[in-house]
Amino acid sequence: MAGRERNPDRSRERLLTAAVEEFSAKGFAGARVEAIAQRAGLNKQLISHYFGGKDGLYRAVTAERRARLAGELAELTAGVGESLTRLFDWARRDPLWLRTQLWEALEGDERPIAADDERRSLYQRRVRWLSAEQERGALPAGLDPDLLYLSLIGATMYPLLLPHVCRMVTGEDPTAAPFVDRYERHLMALTAALGGGPGEAAVPAVATKAARARRSGSGPG
Repeated sequence: MAGRERNPDRSRERLLTAAVEEFSAKGFAGARVEAIAQRAGLNKQLISHYFGGKDGLYRAVTAERRARLAGELAELTAGVGESLTRLFDWARRDPLWLRTQLWEALEGDERPIAADDERRSLYQRRVRWLSAEQERGALPAGLDPDLLYLSLIGATMYPLLLPHVCRMVTGEDPTAAPFVDRYERHLMALTAALGGGPGEAAVPAVATKAARARRSGSGPG
C-alpha cells in the first residue's frame, strides 16, 4: 500500500524519479498522478502537497533535469567541442529524459508552459556563449549564433533521438562504446573544422575516453 514517507526530501526524490518514468512512457497528457504515486510507492496526495499537482510535478522534473545538465556542461566554459561531447554523453546516459523531450515536442501546447521563460533565458545564455566564441575566433563570425546553436545541438543529439536512422546509416548502436567514441571524436573534429581551435581536428580515441573519465559519475545514470 502506498504510504506517506516521513522524510520529505526522500519523498520528493522518489516522486521525481517516478514522474520521469511515467512522463517518458506516456507523455504529459497520458501520465496519471495515480500511476506516478504507485511507481513511487507513495500516496498520490503527496503530489499535490509537494508540487501542487501534475503540472507542478512536470515543471519540477524539467527543472531538476536541466539543473543536472547545467552541471554537466559546467555553464559552457569548456571548449565548444568538449561541451558538445559532454552533452552527447549526458544524453545517452539518460534515455528517459530523451523520450520525455520527444513527447514534449509531439504534445505541443498540452504540456505546462509556465516555465518557458526560464528555459528561454537558458537558451539565450547559451547563444550568447556561442556568440562570444565567435568573437574570439573559435567559430565562424559570419554564422547566425541562434541558428548555429540549433545546428550544433541538432548534430549532437540526432543519433540518440533517431537511433534507428543511426543504425541504418552506420550499422552501429548509438549508445554502444564503439560508436560513442567515434561520434565524440567526430564532434570534436566538426567544431575544429568550423574553427574550434588548433589541435582538435584529429582527436585520438584516447582523448575522448580521457574526457569521459573526467566526467564519469557526475551525471544521471
